[in-house]
Order: sequence, then structure tokens, then C-alpha cells
Amino acid sequence: MHVFWMVWAGAVAGILLLASCIEVSGARNGFLGANGIFLFTSGYLTVFSSPILFVATWIWSSFLTALLVWGIGAIVYAALFALVLQLIDRLARKPS
Repeated sequence: MHVFWMVWAGAVAGILLLASCIEVSGARNGFLGANGIFLFTSGYLTVFSSPILFVATWIWSSFLTALLVWGIGAIVYAALFALVLQLIDRLARKPS
């Protein structure tokens, strides 16, 4: 079960990292269009994958464990997403 959680967390972190790199690259190069669309889409993709984590944990462990993992995961995800937004904001600024 721990391996499953780590693989899921690694996939979420990887998707957010990739989207963040795309956003920073686009912001530095002065892209035109929908700013933040990759990060927005990756956020929805990873949040919508959380029911899979919940159901798998419920099946392999228990309902209480699934609630704990889902709740802790949501808190960590929100903190990670906020950190990524702050990091992108700092990295995307062009030196004056």
C-alpha cells in the first residue's frame, strides 16, 4: 500500500513540476494566450485522480485509513500547490 501511495504522490509531483516548468518557460519567453492553463489543467487532473487513491486505500486497508490518507493528502496537495504558485511567481519575474 505504501508503494501505491508513493507512486501516486510521485506522479502528482511530477505532473505539477512539468506544468510549472512549462509555465515558467512561457512566462520568461513572453507567451501570448491563456496564462496558467497548463498548471490549471494539471491541478484538475491530479485532484480528479484522488478518488482512485481513496477507493484503492479503502479496498486494501479500511475506510478510516482512506479518509485519513485523503485528508492528509488534500492538505499536503494544497500546500504544495500554493508553494508551486509562489515559486513560479518568483522564477517568472524578469530581472530589471
